[in-house]
Amino acid sequence: MSAAGRRKGRAGETQAKHLLQARDYVVDDLSGGITSADLIATDAAGVTWCVEVKAQVVVSVAHRDQAMRQAKARRLRWMLISKIAGTSSWLVQRQGERPVVWHEGGEE
Repeated sequence: MSAAGRRKGRAGETQAKHLLQARDYVVDDLSGGITSADLIATDAAGVTWCVEVKAQVVVSVAHRDQAMRQAKARRLRWMLISKIAGTSSWLVQRQGERPVVWHEGGEE
């Protein structure tokens, strides 16, 4: 991956971390990569999630599969947070829950 790609990915992870923290998640940054989750987040109910962040134009099934594999390896529930191109919104997919859209700034 190029340096520009790494910077873009890092910026997306930072934005996702802020989205989670605004919703009362405690977040650990893993500085992941293709073989590791990007973040580990624990929600207010105490459930811990293995989080994969994608700031790409396309939201794909392959991204979801990656999130699921990484979570399984850590024995955690999976979460995929994908930037919706051209907006300040993110598609959030979580194991066992319906997908939702979160907006930067905390609005639902």
